Amino acid sequence: MTVTVASNLINVYLNAGLIYGSQGVRDFIYDTAPSLLFLSHLWQWADFPALGVKGAAISTLVASVWMAIHYTLYLFSEDIKERFSVFSFSFDVGMMKKQLKLALPLGIQEGLIAIGWGMFYKIVGMMGLIELATTQLLFTIMHASFMPALGVGQACSTLVSKYMGEKRPDRSETSIKESIRLAQYIMSTMGISFILFPKYYILIFTNDPNIIDAGVFGLQMIGAVQFLDAIGFVLWFALSGAGNTIFPAVVESCLTWVVIVLGSYVFGIVLQMGFKVLWLLFPLYMALFAGIMTWKVLQGDWKNIQV
Repeated sequence: MTVTVASNLINVYLNAGLIYGSQGVRDFIYDTAPSLLFLSHLWQWADFPALGVKGAAISTLVASVWMAIHYTLYLFSEDIKERFSVFSFSFDVGMMKKQLKLALPLGIQEGLIAIGWGMFYKIVGMMGLIELATTQLLFTIMHASFMPALGVGQACSTLVSKYMGEKRPDRSETSIKESIRLAQYIMSTMGISFILFPKYYILIFTNDPNIIDAGVFGLQMIGAVQFLDAIGFVLWFALSGAGNTIFPAVVESCLTWVVIVLGSYVFGIVLQMGFKVLWLLFPLYMALFAGIMTWKVLQGDWKNIQV
């Protein structure tokens, strides 16, 4: 968590400076939140050039390099070296095969999903620049909303794998139930606020009336399915923690390409039903994903997996 927070702060700071430039940051704060103008001094100690997209790329690179360095510093700490013998050479073929068996489906899934969402952006871009800008803004808000649930899901995965290793599947079930409960508290609260106050969230990022008008419906749809997203999110991590990485990977990849990519192309481009119809696909996507993950967990066969 420390590494993630530090690298993201570096990324945000450099993005502001290198995208807008020193004077651009000052003008932006003055136009959007004059009371916070004192913060512009953070970018006045050096002459940050306004590089636009290039500045964003440089910022991400610097933040990623720092993340690698920061992790390495922890790796070299005495506590880690002594407890896990990370620098003692060993090569276990059996363990390597197990690692590949677990990791390969996740790697393929991440690649397929990244390409799928890239295609979705391409389809939205075919509809217009306002639609594309609105989609990017809504995804930014949505990603921020499920970050706390992401932490809950990762904790659930850790606990499930721990208790499965201890041959205590009953404790794994309890961890799953409590993780879903906690994720629901977080994401449902966010979802309700998205439904009731969508404009206020969008105004944080832009005052363009076209983007605001286009984004209100989409954000309300995102809010309406937050409780489903919480269920699917946690159960995906739970199955992965138990050692079943293939099933969640196949399900999420298929739903992304069939419901989101194919659906948005057919309804948005071929049938020309407009931008709003794209956001009606998200409740379908989330409902199917949460439903399938729930069915799989209730089957109980994950309790018999030997990792």
